[in-house]
Amino acid sequence: MTIRKTGAAASSRGNKGTHEGKKRRYRGLPPKESQRIALKEAIDLTQRFRKAAPASEHGGFYWAEGLLAVLKQPGCVGIRYYHGLSAEGQYRIVLVGVDARGNDITAPTTAPQSARSATAPAGTGAAILLDHHFPCPPYCPVGSPL
Repeated sequence: MTIRKTGAAASSRGNKGTHEGKKRRYRGLPPKESQRIALKEAIDLTQRFRKAAPASEHGGFYWAEGLLAVLKQPGCVGIRYYHGLSAEGQYRIVLVGVDARGNDITAPTTAPQSARSATAPAGTGAAILLDHHFPCPPYCPVGSPL
């Protein structure tokens, strides 16, 4: 399965010109615009994905505590995700905080102990990154249109 962005939406989201042959240009933070979509568009997107990859996960669940811990890191302005594969070949998503310059927050932080507790062992001072989502299915409601 090949997934790619095409059309005006792809270029307005910052994909146009990000790859020049094998050389990649980093463009910093994307424009600050609404990322909200209508339910109808969300339904169309998820149904199209399921048709293209019927055996794959539909989505995943993260607890708010972990997401808020990422966002509450000093200097965090947003969250970036990376696609990954476990050693067993299972699809994974890695979430990382992003600072105002567009850099991933991967260095140790001075976040309070309570913020670190959701994702890092006490006393590590490590940046907070998330994985280990709960996959859908089975952690999704049967009646959801998504």
